[in-house]
Amino acid sequence: MQKIILIGNAISADIIHAYLAEDNRYEVVAFSVDKSHIKENTKMGLPVIATELLAGSYSLSTHKVIMAVGYSNLNKVRQELFKRVKEMGFTAETYIHPDAKIYNGGVDGGNIGEGSIIMPQTTLEVFTTIGENSVVWANCLIGHHSNIGDNCWLASGTVLAGETAVGDNTFLGVNVTISHQVKVAALNIIGSASAIHKDTRENEVYLSRQGEKHRFPATDYAQYFLK
Repeated sequence: MQKIILIGNAISADIIHAYLAEDNRYEVVAFSVDKSHIKENTKMGLPVIATELLAGSYSLSTHKVIMAVGYSNLNKVRQELFKRVKEMGFTAETYIHPDAKIYNGGVDGGNIGEGSIIMPQTTLEVFTTIGENSVVWANCLIGHHSNIGDNCWLASGTVLAGETAVGDNTFLGVNVTISHQVKVAALNIIGSASAIHKDTRENEVYLSRQGEKHRFPATDYAQYFLK
């Protein structure tokens, strides 16, 4: 059983801890954040260790880290923490939930980078690649021959059609769709439910139109359209 230190102590860490608690491959032994972010010395019965003290607290040969950090500032916070723990000598575990469907050879095939996380019910089709320190949340579909860069975050329900690409440090919101052969550049934010049909450029934002309130009340509308 691999001993794990979770880097982070906010909501992403809570969720990943819950999955690891049911996964007999892992034993979580601690949470770790910068000293300035420690509010309590324990969390879920485990110690919270200052990142600055991590290397002197746990053996590099027996412990790995999982990057349980969110997507703040286009994943740059996550990117910086990943760099720091690597410089300490830790290996970042590539966590693949047992319910994910992996057809690209996975970590052993060199197609999912160090420190990346693949959540439940996500499917990686054949000939796909995922870079380092990226997160593919639950119920995503990554189409064949697609490439996701480093430090990316794909929220639940994202669909990448075949031969697509997502550049480094890009965020895709819930239920985003990227069409066949489209290249999403680095440092993009693609808002929830957006459909991208053309290549994007670096440092762009795409937002879908929000739902609008209809003039009829629901009870009247239902009489005609929800029969």
